This record gives sequence, structure tokens and C-alpha cells, in this order.
Amino acid sequence: MSYNHDHENEVNYFGKTNFRNQMTKFGIKTDDRRRHVYVIGKTGMGKTTLLENFILSDIYAGHGCCYVDPHGDTAEKLINYIPSWRLNDVVYFNPADMDYPVGFNILETVSERHKHLVASGMMGVFQKIWENMWSSR
Repeated sequence: MSYNHDHENEVNYFGKTNFRNQMTKFGIKTDDRRRHVYVIGKTGMGKTTLLENFILSDIYAGHGCCYVDPHGDTAEKLINYIPSWRLNDVVYFNPADMDYPVGFNILETVSERHKHLVASGMMGVFQKIWENMWSSR
């Protein structure tokens, strides 16, 4: 992993292109990334590496970020690259870690008026996840 960020222009560089017979750095503006990025490609093409570099760029620039890692290996790898001056800003949430569980109350900030809607939505999610286990218990 490498860190390549232009703070002045807020550009994340992640490649080089041949522009008018001259190799030029190529990247995406941070502001454009805030409007969604769709990263597609075959296995081994560098999607995860690109996202890792975006995350590191955000961390070093002092920005907040969130990385959801369904496998856990990339999140573990990223932790090793967090600079010491950003460690107090990190929340590492691993729902599979039974030694250090993190509580999350989805209704905590919801108004009384809307709690039934959130609860209904969560029940719908649970029904989809445990479709074959659902009963009137």
C-alpha cells in the first residue's frame, strides 16, 4: 500500500496515464468521491488496493471514513497503516469479535414517533436473513 494524496488540490492519485506522450499522474478529486464511486473489475484487478489507498488518503488528510470489510482481512491490514496521531480517532467494529463486543442501539436516536417504523424495518431484515427459521414464537 502506498499513500499518494495531493492535499492542496484534494486529489487521490492512483495511477499514471500517457497524456500527449508524457506519463502523468491520474486520480480522482476527493469532492468527486463524495458523490459515489463504483469500482468494478475481475478478481485480482486492484479494486481492494484502490479502496485501501482511498482510505489511507482520507486518514492522512484528517478526513473521516468508514470501511466495511465482509472478510475482515483488509480491515486488519489497514489498521497497521494508521498513523499514531490518528489512533484516537479510530473505531474498529468487528461484530464477530466475542471478546470485545460493541453495543449498538438502533433506536437510540429515533424519535418516539418513528420508532415503530425502524423496528418494522429491522423485523423485515431479520425475516429475510432468517427466512427459514421464522415462526410465530
